[in-house]
Amino acid sequence: MIKKYRSDLFLIISIIFFLTILILKFFIQEKTIQPFGISILEISSNSMNPTLYKGDKIIIKKQEEYEEGDIITYISKENNCITHRIVKKYENVFITKGDNNNIEDNEQIKKEQILGKVIYIYKDRK
Repeated sequence: MIKKYRSDLFLIISIIFFLTILILKFFIQEKTIQPFGISILEISSNSMNPTLYKGDKIIIKKQEEYEEGDIITYISKENNCITHRIVKKYENVFITKGDNNNIEDNEQIKKEQILGKVIYIYKDRK
């Protein structure tokens, strides 16, 4: 009987959690939803080839600190999600570059713009 109550409680909490995510995603129009600081995104360009290809799925996680060499996703000044590698770090300002790009990005990234570090890559190559 206790097991039934636990499973019912888990189901109720799960439903509330998913409804909250749906409300945030569709009614508030957030760029990304980050329960527990984690997001799942899809790569939309080839700027990170050969590490990431268009269509790859990534999991990012918010971090306290970011270092040179980390692949991060950030919100650009144009309000786009960009996933590039940190090539230089100055206090709380970062310079990024796509692995497939010849030059560094023009925009200096502030820590507040960073959504998270890539912690997992799913490559669905057929």
